[in-house]
Amino acid sequence: MTKTAPRPHPRIVVPEGAPHDEWLDGRAEGATASEAYEIARGSMKTWRRIAETKMNGSKFRGTAATRAGHAREAALLDEAAEHLAFAQPNGTLWASVDNDRHRSTPDGRGIDRDGRHVVIEVKRHEHGHKGDKIPADHLGQMQWQMHVDGAEAALYGSEIADEDGMPPVEGATWTIVERDQEYIDWLIYRVDKFLTWFDDGCPAVDDLTPAVAAALAAWAPVKTALISVTAREKAANAALRVELDKLPHAQRFGAVGMGEAGGYQLTVTENVSTDEAAWHEADPVGYTRAQALRIELADLEAAARLAYPLYTRKSTMSFQGAENV
Repeated sequence: MTKTAPRPHPRIVVPEGAPHDEWLDGRAEGATASEAYEIARGSMKTWRRIAETKMNGSKFRGTAATRAGHAREAALLDEAAEHLAFAQPNGTLWASVDNDRHRSTPDGRGIDRDGRHVVIEVKRHEHGHKGDKIPADHLGQMQWQMHVDGAEAALYGSEIADEDGMPPVEGATWTIVERDQEYIDWLIYRVDKFLTWFDDGCPAVDDLTPAVAAALAAWAPVKTALISVTAREKAANAALRVELDKLPHAQRFGAVGMGEAGGYQLTVTENVSTDEAAWHEADPVGYTRAQALRIELADLEAAARLAYPLYTRKSTMSFQGAENV
């Protein structure tokens, strides 16, 4: 791999070991990695919550899960060193050289075996956590850290506690996350809009382009009326279903009828699935073999998704009433 030119070093905002209040003040002055993804994806309601935290301080004091994760952080960072040429824990609050209000505190910083500067992020999940992908908010957090720190990649380590709350015997799962400049540009765009909004006193409406404002003005009242009609239809539909369920054979075969205002046709679809408990009781050997094959297939598909990713995108749009901001 070709070594890339080093990026400018970030500025130290709050050094490691500084008083906690100084660290909180430094975070409140800008946007941190834990906020950037929320800001980028969030609505006006989310922005107001984050703004309130910056002005009045966070009321979050941690949970048993976050305290357990913090307790495991040092051990996970030691494990991270096995995957890099150099690694060290980080307790410093950094600011980007491009914008002093872009800030982050990665769990660690290091150099990979190709000589690239990397940030390190470690996470602990409670027993029962599912999923073989990096959670979206963690991915956004690391892209923001790479932006602030001038890093070329991130090393992500995650572990799932066993049923006794202990670390997994096989160790954490480690994944290299490459820098995605388009993703970073999107985060910067949204965060800078948030910071401008915050500086302007958190106005109730966004500074929309004229074209977007006009299109929204046409859509919003229609959508508001549709929401009201949909709610009434849902209630009326439920009431009709209650009565139809009382008709002979309707719960299995459905029902059809016509009235002066219109008609209804209730269709029942029957699906067949496997009774896992019955299978296990009647054929424990076959059931156990099938379970092993399911696990093997899931592992193969998870590895294939990592090696041969195919990205598809679709968009959805939800309505936010002005009274909800």
